[in-house]
Amino acid sequence: MHDLSFASAQHIGRASASILGGLPMRIGQDSILGLFFAVTGCIALWISVQYPFGTAGRMGPGYFPVIVSSLLVLTGIGVLVRSIAASGDAFPEINWKALIMVPAAVVVFGLAIEPLGFLPAVLLLLVLSAATSIKFKLDWKAALGALVFAGLCTVLFIQLIGLPMPVLGTWLQ
Repeated sequence: MHDLSFASAQHIGRASASILGGLPMRIGQDSILGLFFAVTGCIALWISVQYPFGTAGRMGPGYFPVIVSSLLVLTGIGVLVRSIAASGDAFPEINWKALIMVPAAVVVFGLAIEPLGFLPAVLLLLVLSAATSIKFKLDWKAALGALVFAGLCTVLFIQLIGLPMPVLGTWLQ
């Protein structure tokens, strides 16, 4: 029976694991990402094999999902193997500001697109998302860049693709 000392408890507490003949592995960002990809791919593969597969010449509804989910599983295994081979950094501290603000910006975009229109909603999305960065400051360069990008999105989605959205909403007309 092994005695768990304080030093080994600290080693375990730092999210380290012993693998492949006692080599230590820090559970880092790549390990978690690889595991996420592999598990998500396995679930998608399990769901997609229930559809008819077909052949390469006559693809069934399960053909593309099986291929994509298999590639996702292989990618996850590759990322996981690479993270085991390399000694990466531990999982970084979570940026709560970005974790809250980016989904909130998407919600604001969805709520603002009808009353404000596509162009102002994209501007709001850009500014709110960019505000999560510590390097962001709202000056003329950032405003001009956001305006140009929103204009390009408007031309691409509304003019070229034909998305049925107003450029300016009912509040701004």
